[in-house]
Amino acid sequence: MDTTISELFKAHTFITNAGTETYLAFQQKFELPEFCGFLVHEDESAWAELEKNYLAPILKTAADNNRGLLLDALVWRAQPDFISKLGRTVTELGPINKRAVAITRTAVDRWRADNAYNRDNFPVLITADIGPRGDAYQVEDPSFSSHAAYEYHRPQLEALAGAGVDLVCALTMTTVAESVGVAQAAEAFGLPVIVSPTVETDGKLPDGTPLGLFIEQVDCATNLAPLFYMVNCAHPNHLLPTLEAARQNRDGWLSRFRGFRANASVKSHEELDNSPELDRGDVVELGQQMKDMQERYKLSVIGGCCGTDHEHLAAMTA
Repeated sequence: MDTTISELFKAHTFITNAGTETYLAFQQKFELPEFCGFLVHEDESAWAELEKNYLAPILKTAADNNRGLLLDALVWRAQPDFISKLGRTVTELGPINKRAVAITRTAVDRWRADNAYNRDNFPVLITADIGPRGDAYQVEDPSFSSHAAYEYHRPQLEALAGAGVDLVCALTMTTVAESVGVAQAAEAFGLPVIVSPTVETDGKLPDGTPLGLFIEQVDCATNLAPLFYMVNCAHPNHLLPTLEAARQNRDGWLSRFRGFRANASVKSHEELDNSPELDRGDVVELGQQMKDMQERYKLSVIGGCCGTDHEHLAAMTA
């Protein structure tokens, strides 16, 4: 793709995929130990089902509404600790990540060819959503430094760079230190990176850091390495008060905030963790909230997270 990533974000607004892991686990009934989405790439029939019933409608929604698409390769937990928890060896890390990128890109190319689109009139960035080392909703190890994070995430990012992934998103981050480490490791391999923490119902990160302070600290530690910042895995009701207060105060960090991937549910992270059923929320209401948020805060990227699917994305872009 000749156009640089930064120029693409200036020229287009993007949507993301939805909550693929929750879709797989609850709606497709695909067994997903440790929420390792990359496992679907190892089951041809399950991947074909996901591609037909979930991925194709998302591609169509983006193309029909003149949006670009950030499409995750499902490598959020394709990292050493989670691969080990599956009883597998870390030597599989490279092949898992490379296969994920190749399979995702092939699916996009196939859909474009079948629907008379190309890279110029429908930009799709194959994105590696890199998850935190531990739990995405709480800080398991407060001593986990940026240097340790750099070393831990480096092998996965090296594999992704070798696979030709377009973009990295440090997704569902819980601390400044780990976000800095991921951003620095991505930069070391020449990978553009977005940083996307999650926030609790009070609009703060799981470690209690206010969103604005988080953005300022990561920017300072990385010399503005991230392309921009997002938030994911939260409902608009949890984030809007923070954004509106920043707008009223004319806080500088708000200009660096350019995307949001919303949960379908208004429940807290703890409530969602303990819920045996999928909460898809109010599809129409969420869609309107996201459209209003994009317009009010000039967001470059909107999309879905836990509990959302192609129907939520359609409501956000209609």
